[in-house]
Amino acid sequence: MKKVTILAPYNTMATTIFGPMDIFNQAGRLWNRVTKSPQTPFFDVIIASADGLPIRSVNNVSIQPHCSITDVHQTDLIVISSATYIDRILEKNPELVPWIRDHYHRGAHVASICTGVFLLSETGLLDGKSATLHWGFADLFRKRYPQVKLEQDKMYLDHGRLYCSAGVSAGLDLSLYLVEKFCGRQAAVQSAKTMILDMGRVSQAPYEHFFFPKDHGDPLVVRAQDWLQQHSSENIDYERLARELRMSRRSMERRFRQSLGVTPLGYLQKLRVERAKSLLEEGTQTFSEITYQVGYEDIPFFRKLFIRLTGLRPNEYQRRFRGCSGEVYNGSEEE
Repeated sequence: MKKVTILAPYNTMATTIFGPMDIFNQAGRLWNRVTKSPQTPFFDVIIASADGLPIRSVNNVSIQPHCSITDVHQTDLIVISSATYIDRILEKNPELVPWIRDHYHRGAHVASICTGVFLLSETGLLDGKSATLHWGFADLFRKRYPQVKLEQDKMYLDHGRLYCSAGVSAGLDLSLYLVEKFCGRQAAVQSAKTMILDMGRVSQAPYEHFFFPKDHGDPLVVRAQDWLQQHSSENIDYERLARELRMSRRSMERRFRQSLGVTPLGYLQKLRVERAKSLLEEGTQTFSEITYQVGYEDIPFFRKLFIRLTGLRPNEYQRRFRGCSGEVYNGSEEE
């Protein structure tokens, strides 16, 4: 059996420990049990903390690990659960970083769940590579680890022996992927079926909420943001907006990119798509009506933009996120 060590740092989210643990533990067991065939477990899974003492989870629940990291002499896979409070973790347990790095250099695979990628990035093993994590922590990650390329839309990434995943449920996607990588497609499919999990999700774009931060330190860009938000459904004259800000359009676009990572046009597109998402969730208008309401006349163009930024067609998005009391989507099937 492959040995799996789930590393539980301070104030982790319990699901990022027990979700992957259950998937690895049940691989070769649960399917066999329900089909009345001999059990053939594939993984031996333990939870380790820095010192072997109980870990307080983010919900203030105490989790008792099986051992300390010093008791782990060999492991095939380390799974790092969420590590949002990275500064506090490094202050309390600086030994975690060299321990992860040492086992990787001895041949172990290392995977991170959600913000566990902060701890993985501290090792330097991701330098020059790409990473993903929950979309809500993307800006913080970019600032802290500029040497790691963030692929924010990815559900999970595989760098051979290094892996990272997005939010909580993406950790389950990655765990299933690793079952397939270590044990084959059949074992992964059986695990997915018995645990009622979807396979093949590759993007977290449908779940992302576009943030429009204003703490970037450029007051002129903040003024432009405010103006665009107030006039987002109107035809925008960017030359006029630049003149009102007393700068050239080229300078305005450069400062937008520096502060927000997008041009004013890209910012406006995200504003409009975010508004369209909210209206689709309400479920009372067709996509054509929504298109006009957010500021577009070209319905096919806005449909393509919506798909590009969310990864879903409008009707797919609405079916997934409409409230229980929402009306049935009344747009055409093509939408």
